[in-house]
Amino acid sequence: MKTIASFLIVAVFSLASCRGSGGPMTRAGRGVDHAIHKTGEGIEHVGRKIESKF
Repeated sequence: MKTIASFLIVAVFSLASCRGSGGPMTRAGRGVDHAIHKTGEGIEHVGRKIESKF
């Protein structure tokens, strides 16, 4: 229970301290979109390396 509460507190403070235009949820959404995009690029990069080995 303490772990969940501490995670929520960190998440709220992180959202509140986001910089940029728009509200906290808009900024958080942009952050999630950016993270997913970077993850996709990483997966694509690994996939290309695997294909080049076969």
